[in-house]
Amino acid sequence: MRNLKIILSVLFVLGISFFVVRSCVHKKPVYPKETIALKRVVYKKEPPQAVIPPVTPPAGPRMAIILDDWGNNFSLTKLAVDIQRPLTLSILPHLPQSARIAKAAYQNGLGVMLHMPMQPKHQTKNLERHMILLEMPDPLIIVYLDRALANIPHAAGVNNHMGSAATSDLRVMRTVLKHLSSKGLFFIDSNTSSTTVCPQAAKETGVRFSKRDVFIDNEMNPAAIKNQLKIAQNIALKRGRVIVVGHDRKMTMQVIKEMVPTIEQAGIRFVWVKDLAE
Repeated sequence: MRNLKIILSVLFVLGISFFVVRSCVHKKPVYPKETIALKRVVYKKEPPQAVIPPVTPPAGPRMAIILDDWGNNFSLTKLAVDIQRPLTLSILPHLPQSARIAKAAYQNGLGVMLHMPMQPKHQTKNLERHMILLEMPDPLIIVYLDRALANIPHAAGVNNHMGSAATSDLRVMRTVLKHLSSKGLFFIDSNTSSTTVCPQAAKETGVRFSKRDVFIDNEMNPAAIKNQLKIAQNIALKRGRVIVVGHDRKMTMQVIKEMVPTIEQAGIRFVWVKDLAE
């Protein structure tokens, strides 16, 4: 009887030790429900896209303007349409008005892109729920991309929202660009980091690719935006092309509309950014 008690005591101690050790072992991050197969999202058939004809002849320097960060304010879409040039709206996924803005932009002759959240270098808190992170395995990166693309109907391509860390990581960008290439989509590097590996990853994966040349509204006043557009105009005249990035702001669109005649009189025509992705 005494021996039985000793054996039971030893087994009890061993059991407790096992659970204590197990609880101390580092567990890999878990992404609840993220690996569940995506259901295909079906949208109602849309009418053919309206075509905004260029004012200047088809030959000559070209300027593509991307307006980032759409998804919350649908009313601003009218300002982009009223410019009456082939601008491209880059729309954040999973926001209240994301899909509605994408459909309206397409129906009114504007280009549509997914503005994909990607991990930045120096921000670790308050990261967006749908952001591609460096720690994610390749299959999960693809799940995040597909979910975001399903939320932005008519998206012809993608550019990164933030993403200075992600665009500096070759594994992450190979995964992203290979998947976009397989879908026939292009990628525009927002060029938020001097250490970007996007050109290398684009060459390896064969995706249609280009990069941002000028931000126009980091400083929010009309004179500063006009000055940035003049810089972009000079780049277009010198190189034959330029990609400009602004944001979904009333002032930005008002200044662009005001500057359109000046830019076109210099012999530059406005194009969708998809026309400059090679």
